[in-house]
Amino acid sequence: MLALRNVSSGQQRWLAASMGKQIDERTARFSGQAQVGGVTFTYQMDVSVHGDVPAAGFNTGWSVDKDLEGWEVCLAWHDRFANDWRCQLYPFAGNSEAANVSPMRYCGVPAALMYRPDLSMAVLFGIDASFDYLNPTTWTGKTTFHFKNRIAAPQFRIGGGKLSSKIKYSYPLQLLFSDAGDSVKAITSLMETWIKVSGYRVDDSLQVCTPDEALRIFLEGRRKTKMWIPGVGYELQQDQGFVYMSHQALSACLQYRLYELTGDALWRNRSFEQMDFILKAQNTDRKDPHFGVFHTTYNIRPRTFDSGDRGGNVGYKVDMNAETVRYMLLTWQRLKEREGIDRKDWYEAAVRAADWIVKQQNPDGGLPQLIFAKTGQKSNSVVSSRALVAMPVVARITGDDRYLKLAEAMEQFVRKNVEGRYWFTGAHPDLPPNDFEQDSIWGVVEYWLDKHDRTGQNECLDRAVGDAYLAFLWWCPKQLSWVRNPTQCAHSEQQNWNMYVVYDYASRKVQSLSRLAEKTGNPLFARLAERVIQLNFWTLVKDGPYMGAFLTGVADPWLEQKHGFNFTENAYMDAYNTDLMLQLVDMGLVRAKNP
Repeated sequence: MLALRNVSSGQQRWLAASMGKQIDERTARFSGQAQVGGVTFTYQMDVSVHGDVPAAGFNTGWSVDKDLEGWEVCLAWHDRFANDWRCQLYPFAGNSEAANVSPMRYCGVPAALMYRPDLSMAVLFGIDASFDYLNPTTWTGKTTFHFKNRIAAPQFRIGGGKLSSKIKYSYPLQLLFSDAGDSVKAITSLMETWIKVSGYRVDDSLQVCTPDEALRIFLEGRRKTKMWIPGVGYELQQDQGFVYMSHQALSACLQYRLYELTGDALWRNRSFEQMDFILKAQNTDRKDPHFGVFHTTYNIRPRTFDSGDRGGNVGYKVDMNAETVRYMLLTWQRLKEREGIDRKDWYEAAVRAADWIVKQQNPDGGLPQLIFAKTGQKSNSVVSSRALVAMPVVARITGDDRYLKLAEAMEQFVRKNVEGRYWFTGAHPDLPPNDFEQDSIWGVVEYWLDKHDRTGQNECLDRAVGDAYLAFLWWCPKQLSWVRNPTQCAHSEQQNWNMYVVYDYASRKVQSLSRLAEKTGNPLFARLAERVIQLNFWTLVKDGPYMGAFLTGVADPWLEQKHGFNFTENAYMDAYNTDLMLQLVDMGLVRAKNP
């Protein structure tokens, strides 16, 4: 369980204890010394087991009588393999047979999720979250995590090749077990054990403003912003020069709801302008195999549509089209029910796109993230959480069961290839299909909650809880000591942009957390929902030219973006703020009257 490793040669010396004694009924202490290059290395490990949950703690301390160069300490829970294992360290490793995260800058609960491919055993192996783990301004930041299946046991490597005689080192680790036998039950039991062992509490001291006050700021900024393009929609991001078409239907749905709340015709007019402009982004050539698809991007200069989505991942985006269809139909339905106006052109355009989506299904039941327009080649299937949630909604509004059957096939893909491997990918349309991210988890949670509403099946609720716990594993568990901005419940956006963010990304995670609290009676989910709301309000731009927008980040604890620990990045006038505000409206948390 304890080794010294030479960072140059890779030589590893496992150390045995020369003394052992029982401290109490649950704790034993092992200690010893070793000579390394004329330096005395003294070590001690307290091993404790918890009486009522399957968990153990290892608090290891060591010291050197002289500075020891070229060696680091390795802490593991075993040194040999009897089974195959897989590793997950979000966002650096997922369903991986090897991991080498150096320096360790894990962004959620500081633990590796280790599991056998058959899920007969799953383990959470990590640093005690009460410790000032991975602080880059201290020696604890000189930590690496290393694992290679059948070759190198999962281990934390500490010290960075220099151990100082001036430091009395201590590193507390936790080991939590589950033999539940499947991915959902395993992650649920592991995280419930972690919460109990760690004494986790949601920090409710962050009180930025009330939902009504946030809505007032949002409306005032949105009313006067120069990022509104008449007859088109909202520019997504400051100084980027494009409108994200796939978010315009959600924005239009919100603005119609704002009209209902405030009576201000401005929001109704803008909603209609957005809906009408979406029609122009659709392929209406019946001879084209992609008849019905919506382009996802409108470039302000030049005035052109494409599906580039800011990056090199160019192609028709199936999941983004599903989001457009969902909110187009919801807006059509609400207008018809409230005012008796039937905008058939909106409805028919949405159905054309929904039919195109059905045709894109892969043989494995899932949907590709993109289709290359010129070749028709499809990418591999990804979570496609927007489509997973949207298709039952489309089926309900249209009365066409084909869309529900597609969702059921996608569900089977998610069970086997996503939840069964803790492998959530594909939410970011500007990145390749296999980008490892957490945003799509919340779409899957929403799907299971919706299905639980429809069917009452307890398994659906169990899966919603398990997936939510997986997302929670990827959230920062506390306020990091070296960061001023709030960090608890922040998460890394993605592998390619590793900084802390808090926004919803077409995921409705606040509403899902609230629904989980109501369905399970677990107050943790309600407290997490309130914390995430306040974190989002913290990013709300309160004044100036971008008033009403959301900043994309709250912090950069590992200096990945090289702008300081408290880097927040620029403002988004669409997508992030509209997603949250629509949830608050749907949840009845805002009561705006002619603000």
